[in-house]
Amino acid sequence: MTDRSLALVQEHDDSVDERITSAALELLRSRGPVAVSIEAVSAASGVAKTTIYRRHRNREALLRAVIDAAAIRIAVPIDLSAYDTFRWFLVHARETIENIVGRGAVAAIMLNEDTEFAMLLHERIRANTKPLRDDLRRRSDTGELRANLDIELVMSLLLGTFIAESIRGSSSADDWADSVLEFLWPSLAP
Repeated sequence: MTDRSLALVQEHDDSVDERITSAALELLRSRGPVAVSIEAVSAASGVAKTTIYRRHRNREALLRAVIDAAAIRIAVPIDLSAYDTFRWFLVHARETIENIVGRGAVAAIMLNEDTEFAMLLHERIRANTKPLRDDLRRRSDTGELRANLDIELVMSLLLGTFIAESIRGSSSADDWADSVLEFLWPSLAP
């Protein structure tokens, strides 16, 4: 095979992988993890089931690959105040849920429709938010935030506010983050 032929094969493989990932992500976002099956991804992507199986041995492997592909590593801004770091997190979490994970996946987690998926997503969230949680613990230790602040509880409260707003059908524009922090900040400040 020539270099050009190898390049064309690689380009085709990348295109197929992209179609599989895009179709699986769209199903996940809109209808939750239960909707993601090899058959559904094949129908949505136009890629043969056998081709998908060559890349992913089963549905669980496909879901893991899709979540890994969509995962965003959080680069915590280091020059922000604690208040602005919380605001940044709220906006980032909203964008991640709306544009990557999708409300269908969040609903499925809340309904406990797919425990393996929920554990996988939780594992990725914990890994991706570790730098932020470590930063907030450091800020608590140094007095920038209230001493002995339960960072895990704070993260849950912040994420919960977005989910509650989604359930209520309310808008979560950027001013929503400011409203949440204005309400919670007295509990977080030293």
